[in-house]
Amino acid sequence: MDELKNLHNPETNDTSYDHVLKYTGIFGGVQGLKMLVSVVREKLTALLLGGWGIGLITAYNSVYEFLNNASNMGIPLNATRKTGELFENGTEEEIKHQVMVIRTWVLWSALLSVFICLFFSPIISYFYFNHDWHRWPVVMLTSLVAVSNIIAEGECAILKGLRQVRKVAIIETILALGTLLCTIPMYYLLGIRGVIVGLIACGFLSAIVHFSFSLRLVSYKVKPLSQRTFCEGLPLIKVGIPYVLAGVANSFLPMVIVAIILASHSEAELGHYSAGWKLMVGYSGLVFLALESDYFPRLSSVNNDKQRMNDTINQQIDVCTLILTPLLVLLVVFMPYALNILYKEEFLVVTGMATLSVFYSFLRCIALPMGYSVLAKGHSVAYLILEVCYDVFFGLLIWWCYNSWGLVGAGIAFSVGALYDVIVYFLYCHFRYGFAFRRSTLLFCLGQFACLLVAVEYCYLVNPSIEERYIAGGIAFAAASALSLSRLMHRSNCMKCLMRKLRK
Repeated sequence: MDELKNLHNPETNDTSYDHVLKYTGIFGGVQGLKMLVSVVREKLTALLLGGWGIGLITAYNSVYEFLNNASNMGIPLNATRKTGELFENGTEEEIKHQVMVIRTWVLWSALLSVFICLFFSPIISYFYFNHDWHRWPVVMLTSLVAVSNIIAEGECAILKGLRQVRKVAIIETILALGTLLCTIPMYYLLGIRGVIVGLIACGFLSAIVHFSFSLRLVSYKVKPLSQRTFCEGLPLIKVGIPYVLAGVANSFLPMVIVAIILASHSEAELGHYSAGWKLMVGYSGLVFLALESDYFPRLSSVNNDKQRMNDTINQQIDVCTLILTPLLVLLVVFMPYALNILYKEEFLVVTGMATLSVFYSFLRCIALPMGYSVLAKGHSVAYLILEVCYDVFFGLLIWWCYNSWGLVGAGIAFSVGALYDVIVYFLYCHFRYGFAFRRSTLLFCLGQFACLLVAVEYCYLVNPSIEERYIAGGIAFAAASALSLSRLMHRSNCMKCLMRKLRK
């Protein structure tokens, strides 16, 4: 366990702007690789299984996410917080003991997911598969995916709390390539039947890879029948119960959306919706994983210092916005080509949805750093109330928008829902935690939003010619890139050093 003795080093203790930029960039690169692999996987899946197959994958994924959120009891999030606190002030023995308690409760939560799936699988089978009760054994197989991923999330939470960010990045890279190898051969050999087999294989791979890194820090030890271990883990669960309920609400919402679409359309329409969601919400959302991997442990360690917490939130908003906005502008410009390359001509019907969803991704750059402050404070009941209010608002919004304007309405709903999230989280964090935007951060975000608005206006809404699309998009991209570069030169010491060297 030599690695555990050497936890504190210049890399794990660094919280500077350059550190944030570095690891957001590293995870951005890793997520870029994941995006590229996902693009290849989605393209091959569309060719092998078509829209119906992608719709089926979406349905199974929504079931898995429901099981995961309903049974993990908020342990991964609280495990990161607890191990993060011990990283700052705990001893090696305290860390080992806490990890044992966490792993024991993770094991219990994994078993809980099996029982939940056993109970709900006939109901899910009835509503998802044309009122057919007899598909429940296949639905039941998703519990294997949930078990594997719950265990993997527990190990990943331990690594994050102990600031092993580099290891988490390596794991993400391995899994990005591994999922491609676990799914496409199954689809090719087994067709539609390979969907569930591929999901199970990906789950097992995730657990194995996480264990191969976490066991180097702390050897595996659990005490599932120990009353003392049970009692020591109860505080994690008490704080985590509202997170579980929020997770259930969040995962129930995609299931409702799936049911809404399937009620009036086919699996192909669901596949089109899934393609639009992945392109603008799923793919861009990969960038935000850096928040959980690096930002959340840092924010948790300063949650009792109002000024440092305020600086950390503004810092993260800066970095997320300057990285993501130019990429979003490019995606808007080349949206039809991206859909044709990623999928096939059949999926061009989601151009409007994907384009109008772009503001969702931008606004999440602002909402998520604020939202994580509620988690860092451990105010789980407040988090539950905020998330349930959002789910109710967004559920009603997408039901109305989708029924009124179809897939385009879904894109509008995503962006309006994200704006609601920004407003609500800002008001809550401002009045309870004293959070305030730095003037420079607010002006920077407004400038980048203007660039994105120009791209959407002149590349989609006015139905431009090819030349107008490229000219307007090029201007918007140049402006967004210039703003990002200016921000980097102002805030990053590395960029300042580089510019001084270039001037010489």
